[in-house]
Amino acid sequence: MDGSRVILVGVTGGIAAYKVVDVVRRLQRSGWEAHVAMTPSAAEFVTPMTFAALTRHPVLLHMFPDATRTAGDDLYPHLFPATRADAFLVCPATAGAIARLAAGMADDVVTASALALPGGCRRFFAPAMHPNMWASAAVQDNVRRLEEAGWIRIGPGQGAMACGVEGEGRMAEPEEIEAAVGTSVDLQGRRLLILSGPTREPIDAVRFISNASSGRMGRELALEASARGANVVFVTGPVAPPSLPVHPRVRIVPVTTARQMLTEAKRHVADADAVIFAAAVADVAPVRAAAGKLPKARLGRAIALAPTPDIAAELPSRPGQLRIGFALESGCARTHAAAKLRSKRFDAIVLNGPDSPGAEAAEFEFLQAGSPPAWSRWGRVSKAECARRILNHLVRRWTSLRT
Repeated sequence: MDGSRVILVGVTGGIAAYKVVDVVRRLQRSGWEAHVAMTPSAAEFVTPMTFAALTRHPVLLHMFPDATRTAGDDLYPHLFPATRADAFLVCPATAGAIARLAAGMADDVVTASALALPGGCRRFFAPAMHPNMWASAAVQDNVRRLEEAGWIRIGPGQGAMACGVEGEGRMAEPEEIEAAVGTSVDLQGRRLLILSGPTREPIDAVRFISNASSGRMGRELALEASARGANVVFVTGPVAPPSLPVHPRVRIVPVTTARQMLTEAKRHVADADAVIFAAAVADVAPVRAAAGKLPKARLGRAIALAPTPDIAAELPSRPGQLRIGFALESGCARTHAAAKLRSKRFDAIVLNGPDSPGAEAAEFEFLQAGSPPAWSRWGRVSKAECARRILNHLVRRWTSLRT
């Protein structure tokens, strides 16, 4: 498969290893040249021969080659094909594998290969373990360390486990993994400005006006865009660290207020090929924030409010730049979203409802500008899938503008 993109799939010892056969098959169908490395415990669940027959490549199982492989790359299973990989996927990623990867260990061919990857290689992991293990502080700390190092997490999902319990910890389904890993680098060289998260408008030294946004939608957009080759400036209001898109091609610019978000957006908008307005900006702010903490008795009569800046309206645009907005509506939703599409000069707008902030999935509709505007009802999908569809729209628009 000369010229194909190379992916190395690291299989570790969990019952979900049987699903990786389908994952590899799907990745091959998507155009990847797939190689497989396995830990010894993974071979207790699926035989190496299965993956060898599927990929037509030897399966890496041991740190040292056997006596029949004594020349060239075969001598260095921990280096080849790892040093030539465009992507590296660990699935299932067990608690033990995640710990070893986070610690930078090289005690098996999977973890050793992870250390030999080239700088531009995209790294993914699909956790799979008992819900109690997934919820443990040690596992969550190791997951954060991987994400901070630029690894992209896929799942886990909710559902029934092999041991009979239900909960979060089930490995993502093969089609989800294919969607996350199997995307082409069709945004290579593009520059995106993404506004994300809530803003906080201070009342006094300890209180503020804000909303329930977690920043999850913006995070999924930034991770999907960077995985597809884009460089992203990510201007975000205050969110928890897990909602930050840690990736080498994502520059995170933290802000607090709407005014600060507008200022930072203006610094970067001229260089952006597209701007995505995914932030949940507070609609009003106190006219004057108290220096200290206001007494409770004074709160009701001490707060005069004024509108916050309309970032989408005030942010300049340039010819050829695409702008995608979001509208959270509850009544006359389509009417309000269509009006916002026109007034904010958006190329498209994503409509969602009040149950969306903080949720992993939501009901989405998509409205593309035109005569007349074209509605697409996406239904209830994950925010990761919503992000993928938004970026697919950008790719289609840029393709149509070239023709």
